[in-house]
Amino acid sequence: MIRVLKTTFRTSKHEMDRLFACNRESAKAWNDCLNYAREYHKTNGKWIGKNDLQKLTKGRYHLHSQSIQAVQERYLDARTNANRAKQAGHGHVRYPWRQKKNYPTRWKKDGFTIQPNGKIELSMGIHNGKREKPIIVHVHRIPP
Repeated sequence: MIRVLKTTFRTSKHEMDRLFACNRESAKAWNDCLNYAREYHKTNGKWIGKNDLQKLTKGRYHLHSQSIQAVQERYLDARTNANRAKQAGHGHVRYPWRQKKNYPTRWKKDGFTIQPNGKIELSMGIHNGKREKPIIVHVHRIPP
């Protein structure tokens, strides 16, 4: 089973700019996760859960919903791992706190389609009731 495959691709300048915009949008989602978690902890004295975080961020970003979920899951994993490290006696470990300008966008299995000719369509999801145009990239060789 192949979980991740890094490969080179080619695309137009416009589509490349859209990919960089996705990374900025993912950073915005990460920064909002940090801010929502901080505010939630101040008001409730507990950590924010996955469901509450998803409710607060639903429909706010120009990304596929599963790409936003990937950012949220990475935030929650980082927070959980920092907590485990602190409990194991590693006092120098910090909880996620740093604001980001760029954050790598991930498309989960339902967020993209691969054509046999090497064309990959990265879905941008639905925003304000309209389906956004997918980002098109081309790869030279797709593994079986």
